[in-house]
Formats: sequence, C-alpha cells, structure tokens
Amino acid sequence: MNRSFLLRTLIVSTCCLLLAACATNQPKTVETAPESSAQKPQEHPSVAKLSVEERSQLYFSILLADIANKQKLYDVAQSNFFYAAEQTGSKQLSAKAAMVALLERDYDTALDATTLWLEADNKDKNAYKVALVASLAQNKTEDAKEYLAKLMPLLPDHQDEKLYEIIQMASFQEEADFISLFEELNESPSSPYIATAEAYLLLKSSNPEQHYERIQSLLDYSLDEKPNFLSAIELKGEAYALRSSDQRAEYLNSIIDKKILDIEQTYKLGELLYTQKNYPAALKALKQVLAKRPNDEQTQFLIASSHYALENYKKANQGFWHLAQQSFKKEITSYYCADSAARINKLARAYSCYEMVPVGRYYMTARTELAQLYAENELMQQAINTLRHAQRKVGLNDRQRLLEFEINMLTQTGDYQQADRRIQSALQVSPDKPFLYYLKLQLLNQTQSVQEFRQSVETLSDNVANPQLRTDIIIIGTHFLQKRNSHLIAYQLLESAVEKTPNNIDLLYNKALAAEPLEYYSSMERDLRQVLKLDPEHSHAQNSLGYTLADLNRSLDEAKTLIESAYEKEPDNVAIQDSLGWVHYRLGNYEKALKYLEMAYEQEASPEIASHLGEVLWTMNLQSQAIQVWQKALRMNPNNQYILRTLRRFPEANILNP
Repeated sequence: MNRSFLLRTLIVSTCCLLLAACATNQPKTVETAPESSAQKPQEHPSVAKLSVEERSQLYFSILLADIANKQKLYDVAQSNFFYAAEQTGSKQLSAKAAMVALLERDYDTALDATTLWLEADNKDKNAYKVALVASLAQNKTEDAKEYLAKLMPLLPDHQDEKLYEIIQMASFQEEADFISLFEELNESPSSPYIATAEAYLLLKSSNPEQHYERIQSLLDYSLDEKPNFLSAIELKGEAYALRSSDQRAEYLNSIIDKKILDIEQTYKLGELLYTQKNYPAALKALKQVLAKRPNDEQTQFLIASSHYALENYKKANQGFWHLAQQSFKKEITSYYCADSAARINKLARAYSCYEMVPVGRYYMTARTELAQLYAENELMQQAINTLRHAQRKVGLNDRQRLLEFEINMLTQTGDYQQADRRIQSALQVSPDKPFLYYLKLQLLNQTQSVQEFRQSVETLSDNVANPQLRTDIIIIGTHFLQKRNSHLIAYQLLESAVEKTPNNIDLLYNKALAAEPLEYYSSMERDLRQVLKLDPEHSHAQNSLGYTLADLNRSLDEAKTLIESAYEKEPDNVAIQDSLGWVHYRLGNYEKALKYLEMAYEQEASPEIASHLGEVLWTMNLQSQAIQVWQKALRMNPNNQYILRTLRRFPEANILNP
C-alpha cells in the first residue's frame, strides 16, 4: 500500500475529533422541544471550501501542534494552533492557541487568538481571563478593565467560588500586575470580590505587614457589603494573625457568636478553626452545626477530635466509640476510641476498640499498644497472642517489627526461654534471614557475659552456610560488643573472622573502624589500604583513610585526594563533608574548611562535627561562635569523649571549668 496514503490517513484520523464539525457541507440540526424551532449554531465554519491540499496542510498543522504541545515545544505548538484556528474558526483550537501563547508570553498572539475564541463563543469566561491577563501584562490597563467588566457576570454565583476564580487568574502570570489594577478599581470600590482579591494578594505579598491597614480597610468594605462572605472572614482572620493569633481567635469567635453564617459556612469555619488548633472555638461552631444536622458524622468526628486535642478524653471517647460502631472512618475512630479509653482507664472498651482497628495505617500501632496494655495489666498471654495474630495479617517488614516487639516484651519480663524458643521457631521457617539472627544476638547479648557472647557469635557464624550471612552475624555481634564498650573483644572478633576470609571487604572495613577507638592506627591504615586494593572505588574506605590521615596530620595531599574522590561519589554524605572540611583545615584552607563543616553541621550536629567546626571557628578568630557550637554539643552530649578531648585542648574557651 502507498506509504503517503497511510500517512495522510493517520493525520486525518488523528484530527477528526478536533474538526468533526468542520468536515461537512451540510449544517447539523438537533431536535428541540416542540415549542422551539431553534437550531444549534455551528461551532465554526465548514472547511469544505478548502482545497484537498489546504485541508491536508490544516490537518498536519493540528497534529504537529498537539505533538509539540505534549513535548513542551510551545513556540511550535502556538504557531500551528493559531494557523489552524484562523483557518477553521474553531473555539477549541483558538483556546489552545491562546493558552499556549500566554504560556510563551507572546501576548499579542494570545490576544489575537482570544479574538477568534470570542467570535466563536462570546460567553466563554476563560477567553476573557486570557485576554485580561495578556492585556495587563502589556500594561493595557483600560483594555484589562473592559475584559474584567465582561468577565464578572460570567463567574459563578457562589461567593467563594467567584473569588477563587479571580485569585486563580490573578496568580497566573507574574508580568500581569493585578495588585495595581485592583488598587485602581478599589479607589471607588464597587465589588466586594475585587476588594477581597486585592486583600488576598497583599496578604500573600512579601511584606503583608506593610499593607495591614489597607488589607483591613478592603475587607471591612467587603464584609459591609456581604456580611457572610466566608472567604473575606477567613482573610480578615489571617490579617489579624499578622499582629496576634489571639486577635484572630477573638475575631473568629465573634463571628460564631453572631450566627450570621449559614450551616455549611459555619461548618467550614469550624473546620478552619480545627486546622488552626483553636479547638474551643471549633467546638462552638461545630456544635451549632450538629444542632441542625444531628446525624452528620463528619461533624461528630471533628467534635470528638477537638475534645481529644483538649484532653477531654471522656467526651472524646464517647464520640469515637459511637463513630467506630457506625464504621465511620473506622481505622482512625476505632484507634482513638481505644487510645482515649485507655487514658481514662476504661480497659474493656480500650481492648474492644483496639481489636476493631482494621489492617491499615493504624493497625501496627494499635496491635503493639494493645499488647502493651495487656502486659501492663498482667495479661501476658493475651499480649503475646495479640502480636502473633497480627503477624499473620501483615507484610514481611511489619511482621519482623511485630516479632521484634514480641521478643523485646518477653525479654523485658525476663521470659528469656520463651523468647529464645520464638526465635528458634522462626529460624526453622526462615533460616537465612539476617533479622532473625539480629534478634537472636540481641537476646544473647542481654543474657551472656562478653566472652560468652563472643563465643556465641562465632558459633552462630560458623553454623550457617551462606557466606554473606556469616559476615552479617559477625558484624552484628561486633556492634553489640561496641555498645557494651568492649572494643578490644569486638576487634578480636573481627580479627579472627578476617583470618578465615582475608579478602572479605566488609569484614576488613569493619575491622579498620573497630581499630580506631583502640588507637590501632597502623592496623587501621593497613586494612583500609587493603580494602581499596580490593575495591579502589570504595567511597567509605576512601573517606575513612583520608580522614585518618588528616586527623594524624600526615600525608595531607593524599588524604585530600581520597576524600575528594569519595565526595564526588556521595556529595550529600555528612561524614564525607566533615572529612573534607577537616582536611582543608589541616591544610590551612580555613574558608573551605568552614564551608564544608557548616554544610555537615546543618544536617547533623554530632559531637565530632561540632568539635571540628568549633576548632575552625576558633582558629579564624570567631571565638564566640565556636563557644556557642561547643556549648550546644556538650549540653546535648555531656559525656561524649570526642567533644571533651577537644575542649581540653582549648582551656581558654573556659567551658569545662567556667
């Protein structure tokens, strides 16, 4: 088949929806009610007058415009949409041409396209919006006023919806200065919507406090004209909040007391007050709503939630209990029913409500809290059964969390034998899960001496077939030993493991790190260099070796090269940022050192980073800033040896012995 014919067929098929009304010589008629003989007017003229070649070009332009628009090639889309709109008079194509031109800030074309658009439909509010924005962007203020005057009657009758559309339009294009336009129109105000729109834009400006009196004046006018204009009421509250949140609360309270709003508006105001955490006022508004709509469950929910926030748990529980029984937002209402019941010691109801929480966002929290509540009331078997029942209903990650919670609960009560049996049972089902070995080692760490624990770690590791799992067990065991400050035993455990698998990168790297608190720097350097020999791009080894050299104040050029290589791979890594700052400090590049250390400190104010940053600040004669950093670190970590060692080197800071 001829390929050009196929292409033309494709183009015609793609465009047929856009030009369905263009491709016929006969006007379409529609059936009307008997009393009317009117016919539906054509949306745009027929394209039958065009030649075959011209129609082909038209279809191609439409197709090209659509493709370009999807690919965000707006200049191509704009020119082709406009050409097609001129040829057809199509409202749809004119609208697309106008919108794309507006996005491209080609305001002349946007206005030309809206002229075509309005010729097709002079009651389309969106055409006037585009024309208004384009005129204002070109400082054609009088034209903009005319378009606005024609737009206003076409906007929704609902007060808040009308305002929303005005604000949405006014926020579309930065070049269109709607504040100045509205200010000019409001010199002799005639529309509460325009006045409120200006107030909104001023409130959202960079310095709303500067416009405080103007904002209040505009909103006073709007509310004089329409006392129940909810958006204006909300904005007036926001204006008061510029000075004081108490003023806002007092004002909104007065609105509730006046009872000038209808029920739906009162509900929305109550909802707003709830989100602002003004719970007493929210309750006042929502109770007015409930008096008129006693079966409104959403209002009941917000009332119960407000009572909960105010720590009135008895009333909160009554509300949540009723809603949970009705299955309204059952997940959250049943959870807070249980929580509030537990707080007022209504244990039977708490148990019942926790059991009602379905699988979802609150399920895990509900099950662990239920188990804890059972345990606190000496119902240990019910607690364990609750956790085991939940494990059958959740995915792998949550199942592991619940198992860990169960094991911790058993160990806290001293039931180590049942905890061990539970872990062993899980291992029989899933013998290759590192998480289960973590739980096993955690249990052993609580019940064994350091030497016994080391032996257990080695035995567990030797008895598994998976090489990676053997490594994981050793590393997990090492971390438990280090938490017990048994750094030498931890190092010996890793040393023994490395002897068995000398080229195991994970073990070598962890052995190097374990050497640091023992100050085995030669061993540390040797192991890190071996890691880099096996894996030259190991960024953590590069950083660790570079930092170690910098801390020892030797081979600084090599240290800098290593750390920079690590930084290229992981620029957001806080430890690497700290190392880069520290090596620059050692090299005397204080400005660069400060840059990287501040970068690291902003993300993680650890004692080590604080020590480094303080030292750099002190060296740069910024002693007061250094003291602030060090004091904060010491306050947060009073026994941290790193910060204490640093402060001993700077006795003139007078922090340890003020």
